[in-house]
Amino acid sequence: MIRDGAIAGRSSHLLRAPDGSDLELRVERGSPIDAWRLAGQIAELGGESEIHGQEVYRQRLAGDSALVLIASLKGRPVGFKAGYDRYHDGSWYSWMGGVLEPWRGRGIAQRLLEAQEAWVARQGYQLLYVKTRNRHKRMIAFLAMNGYDALRLEEKSSVDESRILFGKVIET
Repeated sequence: MIRDGAIAGRSSHLLRAPDGSDLELRVERGSPIDAWRLAGQIAELGGESEIHGQEVYRQRLAGDSALVLIASLKGRPVGFKAGYDRYHDGSWYSWMGGVLEPWRGRGIAQRLLEAQEAWVARQGYQLLYVKTRNRHKRMIAFLAMNGYDALRLEEKSSVDESRILFGKVIET
């Protein structure tokens, strides 16, 4: 549950483990360094955590407009979502996020996104932006399924490295 700009208590959901048992997924606030550590364990973001060191995470995710959400199972972090008020125009930017490979396809990214969107709405932001590389096809599909529209293409040296900016109007 998210209330007044902070996660009140913990948001939790039950997930099915590979062995068939139920596991409680907790989503709660974390630190920029928590996000940086998780990014380094996610193949698609591993290069990002090398390019963007701890100090970049600290700088971008500092202040009241920043949010780092950590999803954990049995006390072990398995995913994160992090962002901040990048443009200072009433919109909010979801900068980084991901789920560890063994735990994908179980609704963890969805829970993180829902918690992030709820927090963004409670803060009064009207638009949520996400940027992803064209090579991240699963992320592109995930965003489209959650009502995000492709707004702009930033061409890079290769089609795979080109970035797509997505946006979604947030109901407050």
